[in-house]
Amino acid sequence: MTAGADAGTNAAGRPGAVPLGVGAVLVTRRRIARRVAALAERIAESFGDEEMTIVAVLTGVLVFLADLLRRLPTRIRVEVVSLSSYPGAAVQSRGPSFRLWPVGDLVGRHVLVLDDILDTGQTLACLLDRVRSLGAASVRTCVLLRKNCPRVERVEPDWVGFDVPDAFVVGYGLDHDGLYRNLPDIRVLEAQDDAGGAP
Repeated sequence: MTAGADAGTNAAGRPGAVPLGVGAVLVTRRRIARRVAALAERIAESFGDEEMTIVAVLTGVLVFLADLLRRLPTRIRVEVVSLSSYPGAAVQSRGPSFRLWPVGDLVGRHVLVLDDILDTGQTLACLLDRVRSLGAASVRTCVLLRKNCPRVERVEPDWVGFDVPDAFVVGYGLDHDGLYRNLPDIRVLEAQDDAGGAP
């Protein structure tokens, strides 16, 4: 499937933008479903009867969050935050910056920070610092994907869905310039030249 066939002349929808194509499936929807079920089981065991507050990072985590929530049996509060490391059509991290922080009182709460992808570690480290500073009783972390790439920050999540290569990925909630979140599988996003070949 190419961006030209399904999303206009290019992924960004703007003249002069580099045409992008959706490449091979990296993680199938069936593997995702099985892994989410396994993660929910492990998270539930870890939290036990404790009330859980999930702090979820918008917007790429929404599909993962919805699927995980339906499998967790304990009492759960959900808060959402928005940090941006890949603004617009960027495919390289530019460092995290908070855009939305409506989180309520976290004092004494047992928090699960939920994110879609770990690459440089900057976003997760920034968020963990903020949550801990607000007095959470405990903070655990879960990411859907962990990229095989150098870390700027030495931070490792408690639970990981999948380890993936250092490639820009879309689908299952992950986007490029707002597109491709609706794809049920996780796919690699591949740059193309104007003739449709590799750059």
